[in-house]
Amino acid sequence: MIPIKGYATFDPLKHCMIGSAFKYEWFKDLFKNQKILDPLKRIAEETEQDYQALESILKKAGVKTYRAELDINKYSSLADIKKPPISPRDDFAVIGEKIYAVPGDSSKGYANILKQIPKENIQLEISQGVITTCLITRVGKDIFWGVPENHKILEDKYKKIWEDQGFRVHCSYTNYHHDGAYCVVKPGAIVSLYDVQNYKKLFPNWDILYLPDQSWSKVSPFLKIKDKVGGKWWLKGEEDNDQLINFVNTWLDDWVGYVEETVFDVNMLSIDKDTIICNNYNKEVFDFFKKHKVEPIIFNFRHRYFWDGGVHCITQDLYREGTQEDYFG
Repeated sequence: MIPIKGYATFDPLKHCMIGSAFKYEWFKDLFKNQKILDPLKRIAEETEQDYQALESILKKAGVKTYRAELDINKYSSLADIKKPPISPRDDFAVIGEKIYAVPGDSSKGYANILKQIPKENIQLEISQGVITTCLITRVGKDIFWGVPENHKILEDKYKKIWEDQGFRVHCSYTNYHHDGAYCVVKPGAIVSLYDVQNYKKLFPNWDILYLPDQSWSKVSPFLKIKDKVGGKWWLKGEEDNDQLINFVNTWLDDWVGYVEETVFDVNMLSIDKDTIICNNYNKEVFDFFKKHKVEPIIFNFRHRYFWDGGVHCITQDLYREGTQEDYFG
């Protein structure tokens, strides 16, 4: 059985879930237009290659991995698949020794993993997109939770549950994923977009690296099709492929997220407090890592702007060593 525990984002990672996308074969008998099929084949193959590369990195670090699996035979048609299990972070949260599972559009892809978890460690929550660690940052005894609007009842319910377990719960009311806005690298160190949190109050005396709005230059072709796709996705080299754009907007709309939310490369995954997986090289960030004795590992998820998911999004830590330590006491 898979053990469940999670108190801090930087505690040593031992068990981790990894997502999965679609297979090219699902489409090849439906469409004869290569302007559609060729990009879909590229997305499918390169996404799976990158998942395997990430799995290799984690296994090398001593982390046991579990892959989501979407069985196409369980669906009557492709239209029934709202979204592949691309980003398990959106559907789960491990708080203390419980995994909170939120049945979503991609939940069937996680059945093979959930059945390996003891039932006493699973708690189901029907309110999709609220109890997830893309919105919740765990720092030992403290939980920082970005509560979506109109979820006061759910907020009161879980705040009491977690406070009864000894946590201090800090709620904010934001409309973005926290893991796309800031990353707690280790005790005392945070990498963040500029001025998105009141860190002086929430993390007094911590070292905060603010990143300026420089990442737009890295995805400037995305701006070209921003209006066509509603800001939801971008596939480099296909900015003028109107047939593909129309296809994705029509059939894959539920499969892609809001790319502008995570343009900046702060969506990172800590293996432990001294090792972190990041999306690319940034001198300012790497100097910050060196200052805090953190070793970065570069993992390039090539279609993160299509799927709107960095390395943190496409994983879900299931078990980290550590306890409910007080980092602010």
